[in-house]
Amino acid sequence: MSGKSLYDIISTAQKLLERYPLCDHCLGRQFAKKGIEMTNKERGHAIKVFLNMKLYEEYQEGVVDKEYLRRIAINSGKPLSSLYEKIFGEKIAEAPCYICGDKLSEELYDQLAEKAAELLREVNAYRFLVGVSVPQDVILREIEVSTFSGLEYSESIKNEIKREVGKRILKKYGLEPDFEKPEAVVVIDYDTLNIRLEINPLLFEGRYWKRGRNISHTIWTTRDGVKLYPYSLQEFFNDRLKDVFEADEIIIHASGREDVDARMLGTGRPLVIEVKNPRFRYVDLDLINELLKGTLIEASVYGESSRTRIAYLKGEASKKKKLYKVLVMTEKPVDEQDLARIEEYFVEREIRQLTPLRILRRKKEHLRRRKVYKVKTRRLGDNVFEALIYCDGGLYVKELVHGDQGRTTPSISEILGTQAYPLELDVLAVEQI
Repeated sequence: MSGKSLYDIISTAQKLLERYPLCDHCLGRQFAKKGIEMTNKERGHAIKVFLNMKLYEEYQEGVVDKEYLRRIAINSGKPLSSLYEKIFGEKIAEAPCYICGDKLSEELYDQLAEKAAELLREVNAYRFLVGVSVPQDVILREIEVSTFSGLEYSESIKNEIKREVGKRILKKYGLEPDFEKPEAVVVIDYDTLNIRLEINPLLFEGRYWKRGRNISHTIWTTRDGVKLYPYSLQEFFNDRLKDVFEADEIIIHASGREDVDARMLGTGRPLVIEVKNPRFRYVDLDLINELLKGTLIEASVYGESSRTRIAYLKGEASKKKKLYKVLVMTEKPVDEQDLARIEEYFVEREIRQLTPLRILRRKKEHLRRRKVYKVKTRRLGDNVFEALIYCDGGLYVKELVHGDQGRTTPSISEILGTQAYPLELDVLAVEQI
């Protein structure tokens, strides 16, 4: 740092202290980008030491008087207050810092770091970030001081607290700051100095299989609180994983969802498992997969996931192609020629579907266009056949079969010339995504 630069810093600090009482932390922070390997407290104290030397010399030369020294000493504190007392033999009451009210101290940072580390260890979180909530009036006072000084080298009180507390958590307690994927965020309330943790969820990539029917995705209840279906995927994942992670809740984010009475077989359906507020994080994937083995429901996880992946699964991925198997019954008998006609017709065929009547009460009227790429059939009896349907995700397969009173067109019922009913529906494959 050049002599001129140092002189400019001291001169600017003097102008600040003529107007505002500032502690070492808050003065040093106005020059935070000047010099390295120093804390703001050290920087602020060093500036006051130089200013002390400058003003003592100026007082001896008659440039400044007693009243001026008194004002600076009140606003600056030590060592200028000690200088004033030494020269004039008068004790003075130091004014509290205009920005922080003398709240900031090394001892405070030590206490905050100790409490934060204790909370992090309680929830087995070893990678963290620090956040600080600062009241508006403190922020406005800080802006006022920085604007008055015209400095380009200052930093915020929020940044200082985050850095100093985070540095201590690392050095004293061995926990690692992580700006990309923290396990928890330490949130410090500047006003009350209370600390709370925001525990980031765990996200796992996987697939699930549903081998039973009448299993809902989430818990369905009537207005009276009566469950409509005996079990749900949500309950399965909560039953298997909630306790082992000591979590509040397990949420699943799937790429679409099958009907309650449909099974999810074959390749399984892609999903992300979200573990909300886990107090224990380090569960081996092999153990998770063992816990997720079941007869009617089973799942497999194979790595960590992300919010971006959830958005993709619920968005573009839900439209990926799928393979269905449906058992169909018809009012009139059908023969092999009828089934061949279906196979020939439904090749790269666009299907137009208004919102199905069965869900119109909870979804708005909307025209959906999807494609059926191929249909393969197998006759099982005069009025019964099986159909494999390869189509776009989001196609209402049941409506493709029965036509939904003309709201889905073309439909299998329309092409056969007789009413067809889907008896059983299975999802066999979801396109790799």
